[in-house]
Amino acid sequence: MVNGMSGTRIDDAVSAQAAVRRHLEAQYGADKIHNISFSRSWFNPGTTMEVWEVEGDITIKKGLFSKEHRHFKYQIDSATGRVIGYEG
Repeated sequence: MVNGMSGTRIDDAVSAQAAVRRHLEAQYGADKIHNISFSRSWFNPGTTMEVWEVEGDITIKKGLFSKEHRHFKYQIDSATGRVIGYEG
């Protein structure tokens, strides 16, 4: 489990993607991110917690000429906008 940074309700896929983008920028640094692309975003109405799930790819700058590509999966609590889990 991971504590996120947001604190506002997430009502749609665009807001969930924005929460993920903020978390990635905090994790890697906005100036180190070359590209973020989102491939899937969906709402999961669980029995105990409603969660937005977001998948995509990020390209991170590593030095002058190299880049690293990573796939990520995030879970965002829809009530608070906090990151509650991620891979990648």
